[in-house]
Amino acid sequence: MRSVTILSLFVVLCLSVCIGCETTKSFKGKLTSKVSSMTSNVDEDLFAQVPEEARGDVEKAAFALKVSEEKMNLAELKMELADFIKKHAGYEEDLADKLHKEAQLALDLAKLEAIDRSDLGEKEDNIQKKADLRSKKLGVEAERVKIEAKVATSERQINKLTAQIEERKTTIEALGSGGAVEAREDWGTEEGVSTVEELEKEGTETIPMEEEGLPKE
Repeated sequence: MRSVTILSLFVVLCLSVCIGCETTKSFKGKLTSKVSSMTSNVDEDLFAQVPEEARGDVEKAAFALKVSEEKMNLAELKMELADFIKKHAGYEEDLADKLHKEAQLALDLAKLEAIDRSDLGEKEDNIQKKADLRSKKLGVEAERVKIEAKVATSERQINKLTAQIEERKTTIEALGSGGAVEAREDWGTEEGVSTVEELEKEGTETIPMEEEGLPKE
């Protein structure tokens, strides 16, 4: 009796696995069909049989597609650049804040040193307060060094993306001047921005700062 029960369970398990495999194959088939219908409306096997002299504007249309892809890549690079410009501006603000705190602590420390040299106040209190201020100042300096690294890194990324954008613009201009497709005036003809300061102006005009919180430590 026990053997029959085990055998029955084994048969049920095998059937479940088989049904699962068939369902997976069916799902993959539907997904592949859907993706194919989204990516192409043309039977490429049939098109391959079309004679060269009957293809008409196919080559020109394919060239136009290439140009549009280059423009999409350019737009993506510009969006990425705008994001880095925004982050860079946030790091700059954080850096200014840390420098301001350092200056405040340095002033307080200088005042305490002057008080202590003049034998004013309690000696023990002066020593403790100066130690506390030095500790706070060191902490702020450590945070400032980390932010300076972020500023330098984001600046390098901005410069790198700017160079890539200029290269992409040149490519689009070259494609447009080939005669097959005329490039639009708003693509690849505007003057590039080379400095971080000018990029920050362009970035803040493109994306308002209030749309995303500035990065903080």
